[in-house]
Amino acid sequence: MNTTTSFPQTLLRSCASSILHLTGFVLLLAIASPVLRAQAPPAQPPQAQTAQAVQTLAFPGAEGYGATATGGRGKPVIAVTTLADDGPGSFRAAVTHPGATVVFKVNGVIHLKSNVTLASDLTIAGQSAPGDGVTVADAKVTMTGSHNIIIRYMRFRGGIAESQGSSSLQLGNASRVMLDHLSIEWGRWDNIQAEGNSYTTLQNSIIGEGIVPQRFGCLCESDYISFSHNLWIDNKSRNPKGKGHIQYINNVVYNWGVDGYVGGHGGADHYADLINNYFIAGPDSSASFIGEFTKTDHTYQSGNLLDANRNGKLDGRPVTQADFEKVNADILPKPFATPDVPVHIDPAESIVGEIARQAGDSLCRDAVDARLVGDLLSYGTKGRLIADESEVGGHPPVVEAKAAPDSDGDGIPDAWELKHHLNPHNPADALAIDAKTGYSNLELYLNELADQPVRQCAASR
Repeated sequence: MNTTTSFPQTLLRSCASSILHLTGFVLLLAIASPVLRAQAPPAQPPQAQTAQAVQTLAFPGAEGYGATATGGRGKPVIAVTTLADDGPGSFRAAVTHPGATVVFKVNGVIHLKSNVTLASDLTIAGQSAPGDGVTVADAKVTMTGSHNIIIRYMRFRGGIAESQGSSSLQLGNASRVMLDHLSIEWGRWDNIQAEGNSYTTLQNSIIGEGIVPQRFGCLCESDYISFSHNLWIDNKSRNPKGKGHIQYINNVVYNWGVDGYVGGHGGADHYADLINNYFIAGPDSSASFIGEFTKTDHTYQSGNLLDANRNGKLDGRPVTQADFEKVNADILPKPFATPDVPVHIDPAESIVGEIARQAGDSLCRDAVDARLVGDLLSYGTKGRLIADESEVGGHPPVVEAKAAPDSDGDGIPDAWELKHHLNPHNPADALAIDAKTGYSNLELYLNELADQPVRQCAASR
């Protein structure tokens, strides 16, 4: 045999055969793929984290797709010492510094003169503020293009002073974001804009009272976002509008206007798991507790309740598959969402009272949130959509308080450092990582602050 001539011929025949088989496979896949997409959501890419990050949550109780964000862990501490819009000690100067944990030595309302873009690798620890905490107002806080952010116990209330197309909080295309116990209200277009962000959690928060011109809750165009144990209240629609991959567990939606939860209703495929949520009609609510779905909205629903009778009692009926079929949703047989840190699921019957007790910036719940929660607990008889915050009295009076002494400026009060055998004159010990928990000493202090009962705003934190 002449191997120098037969080998190329054999190789050519083999390649030709392979190409024919591959072409046939591609044609088959092209024909089958629409069916496959309709039957099951695509596999989720893994959340790329280090071994330590997977072991240590953003904080105890963090759940869902954003739960393993590390924020400013081990990074320098920056203190907000003034309510001024800009300059040394301002919120703007602190949160635009990449790689930091931001603590507060003041409380009150920060009136922004322009939008603020958050840096990456950032923790904003609102629970560190004295008195009744911190509200950021008059312009948009955005994290567009940033990553690895933790925010807890803050109020974002854009108000009528912000530009017409703005939101109070914009997630943009940020990734690895963990948001907990926020009060996000008075956004002009939506309270939250979330276009293109990924691996995010919003939990234990209040999203409410959107103002003109749109008065919407959230435009959510997100890949892998968890909404859990939130109160959506007095928004005309979009509680949220779910485009992308949405995990929606144990939310309460009250007094929607046109629609409650809104499907993505676009040409692309969207996936949503709606599990054990409670929809409660208020004075302004239409019959559409869900709406604007198309067959590209691939939806799993289970355990949801609807109370539409406005009789002052909590007596909802089970939401059925037929409710979703009526609005043209494509029903999935099982949930798609499998975040590395699962979201705990409570019975829908139990979540209204718990969310009323602790949602929002609740370490010191102010008059705005207290009013909204009171409307919720009227079970249909109170609440209204507003044009702007002036209709409800605007920002409530500030409960003044002083921050505890912190000699070394490391974000931990002297008394706590002494109690835990740290040195109140050595700022480096705040950043040291506790081998047992994986948290820094500063995080241990901040986590302890957050693990307190809900208080009245007349009391200091």
